[in-house]
Amino acid sequence: MFRFVCSAAVAVAGLGVAHAGIDLHGADCGLHSDYSMAVKPDALVFTRTGGSPGEVVIANGTLRVDGRVVALGAADRERVLGIEHGVRDVLPQLREIVHDAVQIAFDAVTEVSGAFAKDAEAARASAERLARTAADIRRQIDANDSLAAWKGKELDRLVDQAVGTLVAEVVGNVAGQAISVALSGDEKAAAELEARADGIDAKVERIVARRSRELAQRADAICPRLRTLARLGSELEVRPDGRRLQLARVD
Repeated sequence: MFRFVCSAAVAVAGLGVAHAGIDLHGADCGLHSDYSMAVKPDALVFTRTGGSPGEVVIANGTLRVDGRVVALGAADRERVLGIEHGVRDVLPQLREIVHDAVQIAFDAVTEVSGAFAKDAEAARASAERLARTAADIRRQIDANDSLAAWKGKELDRLVDQAVGTLVAEVVGNVAGQAISVALSGDEKAAAELEARADGIDAKVERIVARRSRELAQRADAICPRLRTLARLGSELEVRPDGRRLQLARVD
């Protein structure tokens, strides 16, 4: 039982982002890109390493490729305007989904922490600390203009770093309770602790599964708009250096 509770407490830190079943970088929408995109106040900046062009900038109907302004026809000007406006329109929804994915992870850890806290005051303190940390991560997300920073692995890393200390405390609390019960020989107390562990594990799984499904549905609903933006990029007639620009590919 003790090993089960400890492993559950550690594993719950990773729930939410990785298990939400979404990839906000486009893979689940059938989109693939060799570029990372940053959304600046006055431009969209696409960058990559090991390929040419290495930088493509779209700004107010203009196009720069590796620092050079590229002349556009009327149709291409409308396309790049459509890409920029479309990205800026969908950005708030993407950011909201990322916020909610992070919140799922923090809510899961809060449930476990509260269930095995030493007392009500400790439970309240850990919940408040988690709320402050979650708010700080949301601020980091909003301050980062690169969508690559919103990918599942990056968010997992942020969450793991943020809740690592608290998870260690949860494991310590559970270990202390389990040892005390084992030394006391109180079979009823042991059964109650195991039942509490089973109960919180099942509760967290239900919460995360339901909310992750909802989150994935919201992400899927944005896919047609993202595919439209990718299509606009693929239809650009301009050929910098004699080659078609391929900012994104659609399966």
